[in-house]
Amino acid sequence: MKPEFMVIDQGSEAWKNLKLGVLSGSNISKALAKKGTETRNTYLMELVGQIATRQFDEINAKSLEYGKVNEVAARAAYEFETGHKVQQIGFIYAQSKRLGASPDGIMPTIKKGLELKCPITAKVHADFLCNDKIKPEYIYQVQFSLFVSQYETWDFASFNPSFKTNMLKIVTIEKDPKVFERFENELPEFISDLDTALAKLALNFGAQWEIK
Repeated sequence: MKPEFMVIDQGSEAWKNLKLGVLSGSNISKALAKKGTETRNTYLMELVGQIATRQFDEINAKSLEYGKVNEVAARAAYEFETGHKVQQIGFIYAQSKRLGASPDGIMPTIKKGLELKCPITAKVHADFLCNDKIKPEYIYQVQFSLFVSQYETWDFASFNPSFKTNMLKIVTIEKDPKVFERFENELPEFISDLDTALAKLALNFGAQWEIK
């Protein structure tokens, strides 16, 4: 089944509505956590809550706001550095809307996507510059974006405008068959557990988008 690309402004109410109850790239490592763990169950209940209430629990962390503020400059720096024209898109659905990703940009003609990070802490950017260190949850996020979009490669970029040199660093990430195998083997069980939990509330996936 081909992915469905939704052109919509990220952060808008319509965008938030698209994401309700959908396994997302930024949280996919939680869905892959061992069954029975608090991490997995918390994310499972978070999705149940989204479907039941048709709304998100808002998170206004300082680091998230910093990233949003600097994302435009980061994208411009990426385009200048690579020569690629980045298309902004709201959301990508896959597998009957059970899976989804919100990329920071896509380049459809070359089947490449973009994940931008604007770390508020200088040491995080420095660690990436010096040691190529990427948080495991970011690796899974990028691999999931590749899985959902069916694209060939994804660029991961870190941007910190406070650095006098090396404000931007880019690495290209290819599909990891072992991670894809985990998605294929473990996500169906997570989705099944989500549906079981919803049934206890006399709900089903899709209820979040039914006409009120």
